[in-house]
Amino acid sequence: MSGTEKVRVLVVHADSASRQELVRVLGQHALVEVVGSAMNGRTAVPKVVSYRPDCVLVGIDRNEGEELDLLAYLERSHPGVLRLAVTSAQTDAATLAAAQRMAGVDFVRREDLADERASLARLAQSVLSPLLRRVGGPAAGAVDPVVRQTPAPVPACSSAPVAASATTPRLASPTLALPTGRTPHVVGIGVSTGGPKALAQLLPQLPADFPLPIVVVQHMPPKFTKSLAESLDRTCQLRVREAEANDRLERGSILIAPGGLHMRVVGTDGNATVRLTQDPPECSCRPSVDYLFRSLVGVFGGRILGVVLTGMGEDGWLGSQAIRGAGGQVLAQDEATCTVYGMPRGPIEAGIAQAVPLDRMADAMLQTVRAVPCS
Repeated sequence: MSGTEKVRVLVVHADSASRQELVRVLGQHALVEVVGSAMNGRTAVPKVVSYRPDCVLVGIDRNEGEELDLLAYLERSHPGVLRLAVTSAQTDAATLAAAQRMAGVDFVRREDLADERASLARLAQSVLSPLLRRVGGPAAGAVDPVVRQTPAPVPACSSAPVAASATTPRLASPTLALPTGRTPHVVGIGVSTGGPKALAQLLPQLPADFPLPIVVVQHMPPKFTKSLAESLDRTCQLRVREAEANDRLERGSILIAPGGLHMRVVGTDGNATVRLTQDPPECSCRPSVDYLFRSLVGVFGGRILGVVLTGMGEDGWLGSQAIRGAGGQVLAQDEATCTVYGMPRGPIEAGIAQAVPLDRMADAMLQTVRAVPCS
């Protein structure tokens, strides 16, 4: 890139004030073009694809979790993009260490100043230094150097999984030697970033005589889930619909939670129905996979097959624990076939989910739901 071209920047930060100030200050520089902003990793991915930024500025000082997944996604899918991570005194050691294990990430530290606006302005100025190096422009006098931080020690254990990194070994390909247990009576699927493509590959592989009802949470805004369901219905042997209140869970049907609403399953095993609620978001998501999975445990006990597919963040992690704790089974998409290896990572690394490539997931589901019950 020559010194006459602008560096295209996407700003990702959970805090609205920080995000707006970074956009404002960076946008004033003659060699910088702010092409967009996003509040979290999940909403940033489509903007990376659409806007093709030269740099993605990612705030990890609020410990939102998805931003680590975003850094890992950029490393794998957009290796030419400059990644700048904003840290602060609030960034915990495990989060910082996970980011530092990723090759090629630059770090800019936000200083704690009494004047919040001054702190944000100083942060924006600090960001300019690596950006101007990118375009070969002069790093003007007000610019602070990039902070190269010494890696913090990683705690011996952590309650939350961390994002994939260049040094994280890939899991071995599964053999589909799946654990046996009580035959499931329902399948719950949770998916986020990369989900429409994953569902379009997986669900049409299920045969018309698939023996169980399927309920799906796909992280999407309102209105989009209806068109997703209609598109899948045209290609699947099973009937696919956006769920409505009081829908029954029936063999041969797939119900997708509407965007913006939680989906809860109520009733009894054999007579279960759907409730749609506006309960508070979980993992910043509504609909939430955890919310759905917990409700399935309440109705079906351990007779559940949970499936966690590609996606940012950790939604589905606690729900998977609930399913396994009740005696159910969990399958999760393996790292190699995920668009973003966030949601499946925790259940797989905790040993409560079998890692399965996406192209073998339908076979794994069939093998599990048709298994002979153990005595």
